[in-house]
Amino acid sequence: MSVKIDLKGKNVLITGAGGSIGTEIVLKFLKAGANCICLDKNLKVLKSLKKIISQKIFADRITFLNIDFEKKHFTKNFLKKIKKNIKINILINNAGFTASRSFLEYKLEDWEKTIKINLTTPFILSQIISKSFMNSGGSIINITSLAAEQGFPNNVAYVSSKGGLKQLTKAMAIDLANKNIRVNSIGPGYVKTKMTEKSWRDKKKKKNRSERIILTRWADPKDIADTCLFLGSELASYINGQEIYVDGGWLSKGLKNDKE
Repeated sequence: MSVKIDLKGKNVLITGAGGSIGTEIVLKFLKAGANCICLDKNLKVLKSLKKIISQKIFADRITFLNIDFEKKHFTKNFLKKIKKNIKINILINNAGFTASRSFLEYKLEDWEKTIKINLTTPFILSQIISKSFMNSGGSIINITSLAAEQGFPNNVAYVSSKGGLKQLTKAMAIDLANKNIRVNSIGPGYVKTKMTEKSWRDKKKKKNRSERIILTRWADPKDIADTCLFLGSELASYINGQEIYVDGGWLSKGLKNDKE
């Protein structure tokens, strides 16, 4: 039995909207009737997303904002571009970045960039939205990772940022409860995206990781989007401060480190 989720009239703000997972999240919420405000720093992927959407019937319910979270004053740019007095019902902090190298070779600029995009930006954006655009309650969903739960080689900043985002989620859930704002996070496992393409096209890596996953397959971006839709809906109205791992059962086999 399928359950239809109706979000007609709801406004959803999605960061990293032009990526593989972001695109599926946008399409999923549009199909549920929501209006989507899509943020991405990459103008090229935004244009690509716009092209995909234009082929559908959702063009009148979508807004594209080219925002670079690495810029010092990105908040001013965001507030200039977003409609005044708009009510945001759901915020999805999906934008992410990673730079892979060993701890001893890790560059400070890569550390700062990763922490800023993966942790500082969700903090700033969530604060702005919950203060000024969610006066009658809402839902904030942070996209973390398996890395929030266990260490991975050559990803010190990514692991740190996602672990921090997981704990930020819990702290926000407590502080924002009196505003009727629920805050949860989703920790994807291995997902077939453009970012992970090098790994899942490597037959040996794909096989090794698939064997560790109880469901024996990598996730599709739609698996993450479905979970976002659920958490953003009234079906999840009593779920707050939780981390939901969409990993095919990876963590059920224990905190064994991944091997390249």
